[in-house]
Amino acid sequence: MCISFLSDGTVILHVGPNRKIIEIHKKLLTSISPELNKHVNNDMREGIEGKIHLPEEGEEALTLFAEWAYTRDYAREDKTLGFHLEQEDQWQSLHRHLQLCVFADKFNIPTLKRLAESKFHLEIRYVTVEPNNESVAGLVLVIGYACDNLPSSDPVLKFLAQYAAWKLELLREATSFNGLVLTQPDFLKELFMNLSGPETRPSTPQIHTSQAVHTPQAVYSYTPRWSGTI
Repeated sequence: MCISFLSDGTVILHVGPNRKIIEIHKKLLTSISPELNKHVNNDMREGIEGKIHLPEEGEEALTLFAEWAYTRDYAREDKTLGFHLEQEDQWQSLHRHLQLCVFADKFNIPTLKRLAESKFHLEIRYVTVEPNNESVAGLVLVIGYACDNLPSSDPVLKFLAQYAAWKLELLREATSFNGLVLTQPDFLKELFMNLSGPETRPSTPQIHTSQAVHTPQAVYSYTPRWSGTI
């Protein structure tokens, strides 16, 4: 990877409602996304000051994005797959992958979107949905976020409809799930189409593990530069 961007200055990302700061090299950021390039290279206040405000994005997800920008991979701090995590952490991890999918779709970064989807499908293979409130709440969190932020034709949503049909015996007792599907007609339609099955866990798309879990390509490490609320 060419590292000529290191001498080109940096851009400040103000992330989330608390305006956490992540600093990233300007040339690197603009090379990743044509949409982000528009935010950086313009005559408006945002471009002149070298600051991008992203109030709707998650702080942890954008930290992973910054890691990916420098290394072309990202990983949780504990470096483990989902089946090694506590139940609540499993769903939070899946949620972060979906946040990166949405961010990548919004800012036209197809390589990141494919990687995040691969990691999502890889991890959900090992998730166990137990008959308890925490597990059901985690699944509803993931489904709800996907419904609210991904287009109805997205393959991830279609997979989640199959997954929900598989676990409907647990989900149908949850008020949160019932309320969710009543506000998501496209997802409800997809769910109905899968009610006759499957009786086993839905199969995930073919995962290219070289994309999903691999050693970063860059020859240097990345540690995000954080600041507090401003």
